[in-house]
Amino acid sequence: MRTLLPSSCCSPARLHLLLSALFFLTLLSPVNHCLNLNGICRRDTCKLTEGTVATCRRKWKCCCTWWILFLVPTPVIYSDYQAPHKKIGK
Repeated sequence: MRTLLPSSCCSPARLHLLLSALFFLTLLSPVNHCLNLNGICRRDTCKLTEGTVATCRRKWKCCCTWWILFLVPTPVIYSDYQAPHKKIGK
């Protein structure tokens, strides 16, 4: 079977290395990094309630809302603990 590329160029190990490098380079793009940080790419400036976390492109900034503005639900703790009963004096 003839291929267009020489056989030494297309070994399975090299092909796997090339494909994995391309895959990780697309995952590590600045825009995806901003999305992983729960941010939004905005041009030039962020809103008043946002902070600059990173940069997306040349003039674009990755803006993320301040964590203090998020409502964080408090987990309900279920336990078998019961407060001791008060003794009634004689």
